[in-house]
Amino acid sequence: MYDYDVLSIGAGSGGCASAMRSADLGKKTGLVEYRKNGTGGTCVSRGCIPTKVLLQSAKVYAEVLGAKEYGIAVTDAKPDMRVIHQKKMMAVNSLKFGLDNMLIKPRGIDRLQGKARLLDAHTVELVNGEETRTVTAENIIIATGSEPAMIPVFHIDKEKIITSDEALNLQEMPEELIIVGAGALGLEFADIFSTFGSKVTIVEMMPHVVPTLKDLEITGAVGKYMEKNGITLKCGSGIQSIQVQENGRVCCELANGEKIEADKALVAIGRSLNTKELNLEAVGVEMTPKGQIVTDDQMRTSIPGIYAVGDITEGPQLSHKAQKQGLIAAEVIAGNDAHMRYDVIPSAVFIHPEIAMVGITADEAEEQGIQVLVGKMRFSSNEKAMAMQKTTGLIKITARKEDHKIIGGHIFGEDASVLIEEVATAIQNGLTLDDVADSIHAHPTLSEIVMETCKNALGKAFHK
Repeated sequence: MYDYDVLSIGAGSGGCASAMRSADLGKKTGLVEYRKNGTGGTCVSRGCIPTKVLLQSAKVYAEVLGAKEYGIAVTDAKPDMRVIHQKKMMAVNSLKFGLDNMLIKPRGIDRLQGKARLLDAHTVELVNGEETRTVTAENIIIATGSEPAMIPVFHIDKEKIITSDEALNLQEMPEELIIVGAGALGLEFADIFSTFGSKVTIVEMMPHVVPTLKDLEITGAVGKYMEKNGITLKCGSGIQSIQVQENGRVCCELANGEKIEADKALVAIGRSLNTKELNLEAVGVEMTPKGQIVTDDQMRTSIPGIYAVGDITEGPQLSHKAQKQGLIAAEVIAGNDAHMRYDVIPSAVFIHPEIAMVGITADEAEEQGIQVLVGKMRFSSNEKAMAMQKTTGLIKITARKEDHKIIGGHIFGEDASVLIEEVATAIQNGLTLDDVADSIHAHPTLSEIVMETCKNALGKAFHK
C-alpha cells in the first residue's frame, strides 16, 4: 500500500497542473516543493509573471511619453521603480495565494516540504533542513524545472554580472547595460531597461535576434525596430569573456576582439536542469547527455510509474508546455488516452510590439521537403492597427501546398501573443487556409489580419 497514488515533485507549472488534475481524477495526491512559499515555481516567482508586470509598466510609460501622438498632453512623467516593484510583488503574491488556497488546498492535495531524492521507483526521500522522511507513491511525476545557469566564463557575481533573478529586483536602472542573448529573455529585459532609460547593448552569438525564429524577414524587422528605439545589437559574434574591472565597470570582450563596457551585464542565456540531485540514474531513469529526462509522448520515462514534465524534458522551456505535459501525465496515470504534440506549442516574446510563433516557417518546411503556400501581411494594412497607431510589424502563415493545411504562423506586431492562438488552433485541428479565410472575423479587429493573411496565401486578399 502506497502513501499516495500520485506524487508530483516540484510545485511549478507542470507539478501544480499534474497534481490538480490527478486530484480531480480521484487520485490521492501529494505535491512536493523545497522552496518556502515556492508555489508556482519559476513562472510565478522569477519568470513569466514578474517580467510581465515590469513590461506592462514599461509599456504604459512609453505610451505616456508618446501620448502627444494621440492628441493628449502629458508633462513630468517618470517611473517610480519602488512602486513598480511593489506592484510586481502584489501580482506574484496574489497568484501564489490563489494557487495555494483556491486551487490546491480545496482539492485535498497534501503539501510536502523538502528536497526530493528517489530511492527507488516508488520511494522518495525528502530532506527539509535537519528533518528527513520517506514517502511512497504508486506513480511519481518529476517536475523540478530549471535555474539560471552559472556559466563559468561569464564570472557571474550576482551584483555586476547578473542573471534574470537579480535583474527582476533592480531598484535602480543602470546607465549602461550589456545583455548576453537575444532570445525571449534577453529581448524582454532589453525592452524593460531601455524604456526606463538604460543604454542597452545586446550581444548574440547567432547572426540575428530571436535565433529560434527561422525567418530572416521577421527577425530582420525586429532587429531594425529595436535599433530604431535605441538598443544596440551585436549579432554574429560569441563572447570571449566578461570581467569586472578595477574601476567597477563590466568589460565584455567579443570573439572578434571588440570590447564593450557597461555598468552591469545581464546573462540571459542558459538554464541548468534540476535533475542532478534526484538520484535518477541510480534508479534507472534514462537521461540525455545534457541531463534531460527521456520520455515518450505520454510523459512516461524508461521506468514504469515514473513520469517527467516541464523544462527537464524535450522541447522549449515554457510554462504552458509544462502545464500541458502535467495534464497528460495525470490523464495517462488515470488510464485515459492522452498524447503530447510538440508541433503546436506556441511561444511569444512580450516586447512591444510582441513576437509570437507556432509550427514551422517556410524555410524549415523547405528543409523537410514540404512544398508550401505562404501568406504575408503587414500590420499597416489592418484598419484596427491603423486606428491604434500600432502599424509596426508583419505576419506570415505557412501551409502545405498540396492540401492547404496550415503548418506554421509567425508574427511581429501588436498583440501577437493573442493572434497566434488562432493559428495554433488551426494547426491542432488540421484546418486549412480556406477554413480560416472563409470564416467571418469581427471588424475592425486585429484578428482580421490572420484571415487576410490566409486569403493572401490563396491569392484572394484585398491587399496584394
